[in-house]
Amino acid sequence: MLAGVRDALEAELVRRVAMVRERAAGTEDIGRATSAAVARLLAGGFSGEGPVRLVGLFPVDLGEVVEVSVAVVLEEGWQAGAGVEVRVLPGGVFACATHVGPYDQISLTAHAVLAWCAERRHVVRGAIREVYVSDPAVTPPEELVTRLLVCVEEESW
Repeated sequence: MLAGVRDALEAELVRRVAMVRERAAGTEDIGRATSAAVARLLAGGFSGEGPVRLVGLFPVDLGEVVEVSVAVVLEEGWQAGAGVEVRVLPGGVFACATHVGPYDQISLTAHAVLAWCAERRHVVRGAIREVYVSDPAVTPPEELVTRLLVCVEEESW
């Protein structure tokens, strides 16, 4: 269920992250690839105190092979472990929407965000970010909350 694409844009800060990548063999394999990346990351890809903030990164244009990335935001004092990349997620201006429901329906919200951007002549830059708000281990699928962020720039005339 799409909670709504806001008719306003939101600023997002630059974030230092620990990241792993996984290849999906097409769109039907994205769920498996994402789960595998999350498992690898949580199995020792970082260390730190406090709540974990997971971010999924997915290309806007999907092909036969889809590069999936999952990151943990490295808060102050957190360290990345072996087998992960330390990267910086750029900040900027983002179109945002909240998806409530199962992960396998997030593509509906992503399409709505991209349509919203196109209607307003915003050029999409970079990957679609999924910020996982709920813990799927304790939250029923129909109640999962995920924020979608799409970095944009206004088209100049």
